[in-house]
Amino acid sequence: MATTDEARLPERVRELASPLADDLDVELVDVEVKGSGTRRLVRLVADAEGGLDVDVIAALSRRVGSALDERDLIPSSYTLEVTSPGVDRPLRRPRDFARNVGREVRLVREQDAPGDREVTGTVVVADDSSVTLEVDGDEVVVPLADIDHGKVVLPW
Repeated sequence: MATTDEARLPERVRELASPLADDLDVELVDVEVKGSGTRRLVRLVADAEGGLDVDVIAALSRRVGSALDERDLIPSSYTLEVTSPGVDRPLRRPRDFARNVGREVRLVREQDAPGDREVTGTVVVADDSSVTLEVDGDEVVVPLADIDHGKVVLPW
């Protein structure tokens, strides 16, 4: 069983990395800390308006790596990976859906949400409270509170 410090490690890495990402106009989408001992992986998933380029990823990696080492937040050796969200990454937050306006997505609603459990359509609008999909020529508004997650439907 993980100790409290171990369980809080992703949150602590996020607290450290978020301002560094903000300085680069980068959104920190997700933080994962996996493994233990010398096989520890710290993965930062980041995104930016217009996407990320290699220089921004490298700059964020250097800044976060230096800050992690300076504060000795990870008690052993680790591998730091900075990446952009993949197309198969779950969509959960308003910004996730807004980034995918014009793309076809499949939404999975919470168990107790009204309507079909799954709905597939093209994202027309996404705001802080709902996602509007075009489904068979009709617009379907799904409250974010009803969505468990969504995924981009790949064209192949």
